[in-house]
Amino acid sequence: SLAMAGSILGAGLLYGEGIITPAISVLSAMEGLEVATKAAAPVVLPATCIVLFFLFFFQHRGTGDIGKIFGPVMLVWFGALAALGLGQIIQHPRILLAIHPIYAYEFFAANKLESIVVFGSVVLCITGCEALYADLGHFGRKAIRLSWVSLVYPALLCNYFGQSALLLGQPEMSANPFYGCVPRPLLYPMVGLATIATVIASQALISGVFSLSRQAIALGFSPRMQIVHTSPEVEGQIYLPRVNYALMIACLGVAIAFRSSSGLAGAYGLSVTGTMCITSTLFFLLTSRIWGWSLWRSIPLVALFLIFDLSYFGANLLKVVERGWFILLVATTLASFMTT
Repeated sequence: SLAMAGSILGAGLLYGEGIITPAISVLSAMEGLEVATKAAAPVVLPATCIVLFFLFFFQHRGTGDIGKIFGPVMLVWFGALAALGLGQIIQHPRILLAIHPIYAYEFFAANKLESIVVFGSVVLCITGCEALYADLGHFGRKAIRLSWVSLVYPALLCNYFGQSALLLGQPEMSANPFYGCVPRPLLYPMVGLATIATVIASQALISGVFSLSRQAIALGFSPRMQIVHTSPEVEGQIYLPRVNYALMIACLGVAIAFRSSSGLAGAYGLSVTGTMCITSTLFFLLTSRIWGWSLWRSIPLVALFLIFDLSYFGANLLKVVERGWFILLVATTLASFMTT
């Protein structure tokens, strides 16, 4: 059926995202060393591989134990994001005018079809946010809504406005505006904090892949594998050794092959936007067939989602030739594996 085919392809894309997310996240954090000193360039890739190895090596401890460390670190991380952004906004407050949609209209009107290329890059500002919902089963709706509205969303807005404000005054920092916002004496501590934060962000996708694999086994789309329950209280906290080490090998291979976060950007954007499109389509099938909503109620809501999802996905299709083909290869291979 359409729902089954979409679910399997979406699962393949999510597996691909689970491979790419740790690699691109840790690489982008480590690249801050190059901002501090060009002499650190040869160290970026080996350091990334070491961090990725230990990330997967400690997965057997379970998300509950790991989460006790992660929580306070993320509070510091988002606080730092907001502070860095606000510092730049204060220096260039006119960046807040960007809230007005007329500037977006003028940009598209002036650049026409060429603006789609930029649209494909802008989507990277929202990728990663969806990982917050990968742990929905672990924490519940209230905790995730509270953390998003009160902390994550405001901090991200401040930081993105801050990066844009920086570029108004120093356009030469366009190669890495995030680290351009960091005062020079704090550069090395920020690289360390960013690395820890990206490891935590990767954890959400790894946990999601574990949950997805468990569901695939239960539905008969995967061979049976050992599933270790890491928490005596929470049923959803699990660890799959085979999946974990397969992911580790894949992540290390991707990091070594692509060598930079910019090299992975095309594949990453394609995997996230492709998953978004499939999720919205499956949501329509859920509301109309399972929940019994009428079409006049289901279609407008799903159409609103798909306007954004398809726009971003279409823009990222331009990156298929720029290594975006990799994620399509991974998704179709895994989808074929699950249907065989």
